[in-house]
Parts: sequence; C-alpha cells; structure tokens
Amino acid sequence: MSIVEKALQKAQVKMERAASRDAAAPRPQDLPDVGQAPPPRATAAPPHETVARRAKPARGGNVVLDFVQLRQDGRLAPEALTHQTEEEFRRIKWPLLNAIAHREGARPAANNIVLVTSAIPGEGKTFNALNLALSIARDRDLEVLLVDGDVAQPSLTASLGLTGRPGITNLLRDTSLVLDDVVYSTNIPQLEVVPAGARHDNAPELLAGTRMAMVVEELCARASPGVVIVDSPPVLATNEAQVMTRYAGQVLMVVRADSTEQRVLTEALSLIDRSRPVSAVLNRVEPSLVSRYYSHYYYGYGRSTGR
Repeated sequence: MSIVEKALQKAQVKMERAASRDAAAPRPQDLPDVGQAPPPRATAAPPHETVARRAKPARGGNVVLDFVQLRQDGRLAPEALTHQTEEEFRRIKWPLLNAIAHREGARPAANNIVLVTSAIPGEGKTFNALNLALSIARDRDLEVLLVDGDVAQPSLTASLGLTGRPGITNLLRDTSLVLDDVVYSTNIPQLEVVPAGARHDNAPELLAGTRMAMVVEELCARASPGVVIVDSPPVLATNEAQVMTRYAGQVLMVVRADSTEQRVLTEALSLIDRSRPVSAVLNRVEPSLVSRYYSHYYYGYGRSTGR
C-alpha cells in the first residue's frame, strides 16, 4: 500500500470519528455549484474544515470565488453546460488521482503535483486548471492547492482578484517568507490558492533554484492527502513551463481542438520531461448529437483569448 493510500485511509478514519460533530458541516453536494454565486462565508468554520486548516494556517488571507463573475470571464462553462462540464472533469480527475495513489493499472506519479499546461496561449489551460481544482475539492477527503505558476501572464491570479498580492515569486525571492504567507483560503472547503506574485525578469532562474525544490516539498505536504494543481505557462511561450515540469508528478496537456497544429503539439511534448506521466485534454470540441446525449467528449469552454 502506498504512502498516499495510507494517508487517505487515516483521513477517512478521522472523518468517521468526527461524524457526530460534523452534522452541520456542508456535504460535497452542498458545495456551491459552478453555475451559481457562492453563499456568504460562515463566521464559524465547519468542524472538518477547522481541523484541516488550524494545523495549516493560511496567512495570506481569504478570497471568495464569485462563480457568476468567473463564468462571465470565461473561467467557468456557461450555465447551460455546467452539469455536462462537471461530468467531464470527473472523467479527467480519476486517472490523475489513481496515478497519485499508485493504484493498480495507473502509471505512478512521483508526487501529488499536477501541472496543467498547453503548447501555446489560448488553448484553455487556466479554465481546465480551475475546473479541475473545483472538481477535486468536491471530494471531502482531499485537500486541493491551486497555484498560479504562469508568472508571466497570471490570468488566474487576476480572475481570483489577487493581483498585487504576494505569491509564489515572492516566496522564492524572499527567504523571510514561508508558504503560509502566500496561501489564501477560499469559500470552498478543502480549496486553497497561491497567486503568482510579483513579476520577475529572472523567473526561470527562480524556478530552477535550490529554494524551489524546498517549496515544492512544502506544497506537496500541505495538500496531503490531496493534490497540488499548478496553472503553468504554455510550453512554447516561455521557459518557465519547461523548468516546472521537472517538479511535477504528472503533466496535463491542454490541446485546443479547432486550432492546435500537430507539429506544434509534437514540439511542445518534446520539451516536457517524459519521465513524468503526460495526459492530454482535448478542449473546445464541438458537441455532437451523440456527445450531447451521453455528456461526453466535451472538455472545457473558456474564451478564445484565454490562456
């Protein structure tokens, strides 16, 4: 049995022991739907959330995910496609979780970091990173840490209203900071976010430095048991993505169905550390009558100008 599976079992035992105290805690199906605005944040955290967060304080502050605004910004699917999109992300997340847990039949991941990237800008990687994080956060037993690693074009940071707030680049540059200082809790139980932070001309060197290895270990530990999802820059647009694949347990490559050329995708894949499991999501597929009926083969929406 793997370390991750043992941790998941321990977490399950704790949840069962706390069942009597969790009667008022929100169930996974009670989480805000991606097509609805979030409810007001409660003054007292539910018991199961309090246990997890007191041991791992988020000193950065709180951020409320406004689902209505996120949908308007193209970060969530239109309301009419909400259920279909949720079903597709369930299909996407299970193989990733199986690899992290080293389950039989899955290629084992080196750690619990999932790097979401694309070959070029505009393929919908940020859409996929956010929706994947929301999908996994619905599992009450797993922590999710969503990191904006696109330090050159931090669109996720902007969408969450965290522009100008300390983030991953600040943590790498300032040794007086610790991970807790740049982690922000959200109105979604089990979901925390880390913004990109201040822009830096030597971002590739920061990401390749010795401090990054230490930060990666802390990210993995904070989201254990669970997943760290990193919204990475496009592989062919910057050097940062190539550097970041060295630390990822697995890579999720987002491919836009209606525009990405095969040669572009092949070139991007050649630059990724192939010792890591690499999966692909075909984004912006036009739903056929069959796919509408079976809710299948439609991965993501996003805007054509999105990253």
